[in-house]
Amino acid sequence: MSSRLLFFLLYITISTKQYAQEITKKDSITTINLESVTVQAARIDIEKRALPYATAIIKTSNIDAIKNQLSIQEYLNEIPGIYVQNSSNFAQDARISIRGIGSRSAFGIRGIKLIVDGIPETTPDGQGQLDNINLDIIETIELVKSGVSALYGNASGGIININTKKDFTEPFINFKTTFGTNSRQQYNATAGVGSKNSKAVFHLGYQSFDGYRDNSGFKQWNFNGNFAHKFNDNLKLNVLVNYSDSPLAEDAGGLTREQFENNPRQARQANIDFNSGEAISQYKIGTSLLWNINKKNVINTYAFISGRSFFGRLPFSFGGIVDLNRNYGGHGSSVDFKLAKNDLKIGYDLSFQEDNRKRFVNEQGIQGANTLNQNEKFNTIGVYALDYVQLSNWSIYGGFRFDHQLLKVEDSFLDNGNDSSSITLNSINPTIGLTYKLSTLLNVFGNFSTAFETPTLSELSANPSGEQGFNPNLKPQKSRTIEFGIRGATKRFNYQLTFYNLDTKNDLVPFELESFPDRTFFNNAGSTSRNGIETSLSYQLTPKWKLNTSYTYSSFKFDEYIANDTDLSGNILPGTPEHFGSVAVAYNTSKSFFAKLQLNAVDAIWVNDTNTEKAPGYLTANVQLGYEKKWRQVEILPFLGITNLFDKNFVDNVRINAFGSRFYESAPGVQVYGGLQFRF
Repeated sequence: MSSRLLFFLLYITISTKQYAQEITKKDSITTINLESVTVQAARIDIEKRALPYATAIIKTSNIDAIKNQLSIQEYLNEIPGIYVQNSSNFAQDARISIRGIGSRSAFGIRGIKLIVDGIPETTPDGQGQLDNINLDIIETIELVKSGVSALYGNASGGIININTKKDFTEPFINFKTTFGTNSRQQYNATAGVGSKNSKAVFHLGYQSFDGYRDNSGFKQWNFNGNFAHKFNDNLKLNVLVNYSDSPLAEDAGGLTREQFENNPRQARQANIDFNSGEAISQYKIGTSLLWNINKKNVINTYAFISGRSFFGRLPFSFGGIVDLNRNYGGHGSSVDFKLAKNDLKIGYDLSFQEDNRKRFVNEQGIQGANTLNQNEKFNTIGVYALDYVQLSNWSIYGGFRFDHQLLKVEDSFLDNGNDSSSITLNSINPTIGLTYKLSTLLNVFGNFSTAFETPTLSELSANPSGEQGFNPNLKPQKSRTIEFGIRGATKRFNYQLTFYNLDTKNDLVPFELESFPDRTFFNNAGSTSRNGIETSLSYQLTPKWKLNTSYTYSSFKFDEYIANDTDLSGNILPGTPEHFGSVAVAYNTSKSFFAKLQLNAVDAIWVNDTNTEKAPGYLTANVQLGYEKKWRQVEILPFLGITNLFDKNFVDNVRINAFGSRFYESAPGVQVYGGLQFRF
């Protein structure tokens, strides 16, 4: 990856910002129109410009409706500080990292709090996934990039708050079909019914894909229902139901550098021999209630229950088949005390998780003898207090939270002894942040925050000693963030520039063993330091043209780390590029023709703790075209898209510290898709 290209991206971001400021100076002050946007993820209603954290809010539009919609990466790759891998391995889900937190995940999303429609999507032990959410129904995505366990407790190295489409003025029906390369098929149907006080939105979707690589296909059904009822202006109820069934998600496995370069479409032979992949079904039922007791007091409460059934085949024999049944849920309430210049919130969260985990011998894809049978539990309670104070041009936001966790494992496989045990963990996390309004165009903000991340039940049960029960050597990861930046907005542009320092202790680091290839184990690094710069600019060049740019610089290093009697202190953390950025240009005419060109540049990435090998950097381009036409009461939207326009061979996912140097998972080559949407 050419460094000149990356610096070019940075130059565009900064120079365009300066140009926008010059234009603004010439405009009358009456042209300034700062949109009031509240960040719900903050748990207290605070406008984005007053929140003392680096944030981003994504609002979907007609251009988002014609995305490929195979991975959440398509929505996040324009946001600085957020790096997404694994967009094409549907057996492992997207791997999202915020400032490097989450990059080590063996599968799914780790270290980041996921919330969907006000209900936690992250399990109590810190594991999350978005494979049960159809991307077509996303309305907004809020991102908070600081570690804020003071707000949400465990695994809050950042926040991703998703709201689905559930509000409308008139009843509607929406049908959408998409077809593309490698037998891609997708069908979506969405309907909104109801009246002023009661509304319901239902969505049913199906998609299948043969995959770019061998042994990488998947199939999935999902259903989402959202019901809202307003008893009166002060009392509102919301109920959601979600179900997802993925009977097939194949895993092509990691490749060596030579295999990746010679034939990126191949699968690892062991993954084919052992029929590597998974089948998942999941349901979630949740409800939330908002009660405005009076103008000064508001009560929020929620409750949910979820179940997930997982059956996976890994590419090795002993313990290579996993049968997991997971049940988890929770409840929380809070009270707001609102005054003229002060908003105080006090609340609690209760949650439970129970995993029944079994492992069997994988006999070339066929289930053999039982090797592990244990019941794992993770129960937690958290209490918190948050306060938001406004003093003239100053805004102060702060608080603290106490979390108590009880982890248990009950060993039911007693042939080799009883390895039942329990762990008790406590954590106190504060946060404090300030925002100062210098002018209508400029806010300065800064914060100090902390976060903690316990090992997940699956990480604890991956015991490298070969014993049953939990790995007794794993400790929680803890972090401290100091962040400051500037942001501003007018009717035509908005920008944000952030600097941060993030230090961690007991960083959870993945590795593999020769006897269990493709099975991930974990140990703790002594300490790490992460420093970074994030900048973004969105500028409405003309009524028809809009420019979005972003750039991220990351310097992540091990401060203290000894592995296998080797001192790795000073080495760079693998899994996250030092430089990455994007430039996107969108065109939208008054006749509803719209198009978008996006360039993404990513620097080379270290693939192991010893820093002996790098995945190559790359530059990719994506194109989207659509035309929206209204005929009587029907809106018709044909669309066409091309991803990886220049057919680059690049790495979609790095398997950190993989045994046998199988670090690389190939990204799809050029992919073409198109479809048609009808809205009645």
